[in-house]
Amino acid sequence: MLERLLATFGRIDGVQSAAVVDSDMKPIATFQTPELKGIDLSLGIHESLREASRVASVSGMGGIEQLWVESDSGNSILAPLLGGFVLFVSSHDKSNIGRLRHEIRARAPVIEDLVR
Repeated sequence: MLERLLATFGRIDGVQSAAVVDSDMKPIATFQTPELKGIDLSLGIHESLREASRVASVSGMGGIEQLWVESDSGNSILAPLLGGFVLFVSSHDKSNIGRLRHEIRARAPVIEDLVR
């Protein structure tokens, strides 16, 4: 069920991958386009969130809802979930990051229910 839910991100223009990783950085469910098969999506996810949380804390921003990175070649969004899980979605440069952020926010509660 979780993999099917992640695959729905593939219907959004530009999305190349979506994954849920556990607190040990092991992917528990993934969606990847064929050209990304075999790439480890979990590399560095928790370190990135930890550093972003530190920056948010120091600046008084509170907790992290999403961490997103835009570049010339694409976007990556990390969303911490309950229980130490993390949702990761990446796309190429033609995607609408606002829509991705909305879709992640809408699906996060369902994903949290499925990983419990």
